[in-house]
Amino acid sequence: MVSSISFLKKLSLSQRRNDKYRKAAITIVHQDPMAPYRYITVLLLLAVAWGVIMGAIGQKYYGFGNLLETIGIHYRPPFYPVQRPAPNPVDTSDIIPKVFQGKLALFILAGQSNMSGYGILPSEQVIDSRVFAFGNNYRWRTAQEPIDDPAGQVDPISMDGDAGVGPALAFARFLRKRNPDLVIGLIPCAKGASTIEEWQRHLSDNTLYGSCLKRIQAATTMGELAGMLVFQGEQDALDPQQALDRTLSASDYTAKFSRFVNDLRRDIARPKLPVVFAQIGTHKAPNAFINWEMIQKQQTMVDLSCAAMITTDDLALQDGVHFNTESYRIIGERYAEAIWRLMIQAQDCH
Repeated sequence: MVSSISFLKKLSLSQRRNDKYRKAAITIVHQDPMAPYRYITVLLLLAVAWGVIMGAIGQKYYGFGNLLETIGIHYRPPFYPVQRPAPNPVDTSDIIPKVFQGKLALFILAGQSNMSGYGILPSEQVIDSRVFAFGNNYRWRTAQEPIDDPAGQVDPISMDGDAGVGPALAFARFLRKRNPDLVIGLIPCAKGASTIEEWQRHLSDNTLYGSCLKRIQAATTMGELAGMLVFQGEQDALDPQQALDRTLSASDYTAKFSRFVNDLRRDIARPKLPVVFAQIGTHKAPNAFINWEMIQKQQTMVDLSCAAMITTDDLALQDGVHFNTESYRIIGERYAEAIWRLMIQAQDCH
């Protein structure tokens, strides 16, 4: 009996304590009526932060802008992020004299290895103090071969580790013969063995298109875009059985090339930017390049305003598909003549 009474006393004491804690909790809730709203606000902020983070990751690696393209919405980011290049121990602030800064005529260099260049590098080079190159390290330098130098490469997507002499520097020198007052800036974007599919619009800087767009934005602080040179098509002429992991476009090359040019013009807000592209020349691998003539024909069918095609099938090769140094010099001259006609004779192309 005593034990039962003792148990009841302990139970009564426990209930009183629980009642006390319940009353305290109720008092706290009544004292802070905004607490539920604070919890909701915190949850909303966390949801927004999560959305921003996932959106940034998606844009960088997957290019959400391209998803909008599929439903007919052309997405042009108000600010395309420029990746900060690796620190350069050389001070490049005075590479471009102040009198030239902001006044460069800038030319985009797009395409494959015949734009990057495979010519043998000379032991000595003559430097033109009015021709500059926006390096793969995102630093300006006085232009010399190779223009597509991979040193300090920021965007690995476009790295060409064995670039040599190409047509770009010869182009700049010949163009300056037409107008000695020009100060020229070259923006290399080319990538060896790239297909026209890989040049389709994609805003991620892990793509050739997105990387090139980013370079353009970074380089245009020193001048204004004056044109684009393109040398591409050899890869798409390959036997598809030799490139099962790639999308080749021999039958619809014209459409994809035109789309690439139109999209880039629209993204940089230059609908009449002069564009000169090279028709692929010759080769020494008939069993590999089974669609060569088809690509050549597709290139002749390109019909774009403020655009011109140059031919290269009369020029000597260094190997199975790349030109030799002298041929690159001639190609550069042909690029210069064609771009000059677009820039000067056709006043509406600018």
